[in-house]
Amino acid sequence: MKTVVYLDVLLVTNFLAGYFLLRAAAKLAGAVCPPARALAGAGVAAASTLILLAPALPGPLSLLYKLGSAALVTLAAFGWHGARNFLRAGLWFFLLNLGLAGLCLLGATRGGMDGMRVHNLTVYVDLSPLTLVLAVLGMYLALRLILLLFGPPADGEPWRLWLELAGGARLEAQALYDTGFFLRDPLGGRQTLLVSWPAVKGQLGAAWNAWLEAYFRGDILPPPPEAALRLVPCAGAAGSRALPGFLAGNVRLECGQRTLLARNVTVVFAPEPLRGGQFQALFGREFLAGETERRRSMCT
Repeated sequence: MKTVVYLDVLLVTNFLAGYFLLRAAAKLAGAVCPPARALAGAGVAAASTLILLAPALPGPLSLLYKLGSAALVTLAAFGWHGARNFLRAGLWFFLLNLGLAGLCLLGATRGGMDGMRVHNLTVYVDLSPLTLVLAVLGMYLALRLILLLFGPPADGEPWRLWLELAGGARLEAQALYDTGFFLRDPLGGRQTLLVSWPAVKGQLGAAWNAWLEAYFRGDILPPPPEAALRLVPCAGAAGSRALPGFLAGNVRLECGQRTLLARNVTVVFAPEPLRGGQFQALFGREFLAGETERRRSMCT
């Protein structure tokens, strides 16, 4: 029996399903996925289902397409913040899709539905769009309830960080509020952020990267002319050392509906990944205590 696929229903339904699955994957992965990025990822996910209308592909090529489209969806929704974060978010999104497909197949086989089609490793089930969207929404709400009761699986709730260094260099990173963070700027007592240089070097200019690379190698070079350099002592498991810190004129942190704004913050660079590469920046309790906090709606 020939299955009729309506293109508009296919795209809209998968767009809505992809949006909620990406938001759910963000909760499980402890990653930041703003609504705008989730919409972009959902658009890529919906477009990827058009492979259902293409001629039959060989098995390896179909698998390669599925892996590539999943990587594009993850990149659009979460961005690139290291291989570990990318794989974690992508794996959760894949598992949620797999679970949803399994539920749909179970309902189709147990309910005796017709119109199920598997083509190019893509499953199409003749369910009403409303039923499928409500099922995805129910999964998302159930997950939110579980996380509300038992807490997130990640080490901590991620914050989205934007900052502007002296000279105009801008950085965007995923930050962690660490209650055990006690790094201090000895000059002026400014609030301090710790940033992993390897994780953000792609956002820095050539002059910044050349100086930081030389510093961590042990060479002494003049800092970039626009940089307000200060050396911040840091004690850790590997011993004590002085890390380079620079003045950030504007800092913005967002987590859910919370927004924190700060000026004149010392940004300290570390030569290694933070928390196994899961986060690109750390900040502590004193940083929050001195900030102006307000609802996001009041900041726009």
